[in-house]
Amino acid sequence: MPHKVPALHGNSSDIIIKLSAVSALAITNGVHVLVLCGNIAKRLSYCLLALAIILGGSPPAADSYYFRGYYCPSVLISPMRADVVYTPVGLGIVTSKAGFRVHPVTGRGDFHSGVDLAANLNDRVYALLDGMVTRVGWRGALGVAVEIYHPYPNVRTICGHLNAFSVMPGEWVRRGRVIGYAGSTGRSTGVHVHYTVIRNDTNQYIEPLAFIRQVPKYVAVLNTAAAKAAIAMNVRKAKEAKISAKEIDSKTEDLPLSTGETKPPEIQ
Repeated sequence: MPHKVPALHGNSSDIIIKLSAVSALAITNGVHVLVLCGNIAKRLSYCLLALAIILGGSPPAADSYYFRGYYCPSVLISPMRADVVYTPVGLGIVTSKAGFRVHPVTGRGDFHSGVDLAANLNDRVYALLDGMVTRVGWRGALGVAVEIYHPYPNVRTICGHLNAFSVMPGEWVRRGRVIGYAGSTGRSTGVHVHYTVIRNDTNQYIEPLAFIRQVPKYVAVLNTAAAKAAIAMNVRKAKEAKISAKEIDSKTEDLPLSTGETKPPEIQ
């Protein structure tokens, strides 16, 4: 399970000992695993993680396939222009499109549920539209993933292979909010962000690049009466559904079985 970062509690000498150990580790080229026993190792590793977030604003690197990610509770929001087409990693480069392909890890043909976007380790990952976080945690081959329900235009988006996440289920996030950091968790050949879009009413996949191109049009009408009415209705329905307030880990991706794709919802 991902680890939450505690505050540096204790007396002054205790804190000095912790920070001294962190400094020594930082000097040795960023090594962040301590071979110590019991609570001392746990407390020192927490201390290192907290210091890394305070100084660098992002968590340490993921070291293996089984790395389960970190929770980084910083609230960061980047202003996004309404008329610019962004991806969840900014103006990202597509490395693999959605649809049928030969999987780079298994070498077999399979359906790729989303689009892969190039990123550097710990690049910030953003929410493209306002929405409610509905799920966070390990998600099979997707690794560490964050799922958001966007009441307008009534879709769910999933960002996978994250190194860390900065939101929790039940949180309402605004456009431009940093929801996590790019990584290579799960079944992955390197650091990138996987982005899936699902239509909430039909559970069908939406071609993610078509959706991304449509986002500025959604943003342009968010303040109209029709959009506000749709948001109010869909938020009410979402609140009626039970959303776990904790991380959910699963061995599978928990995605729709359908392999078909549909167009993004029409502008209302």
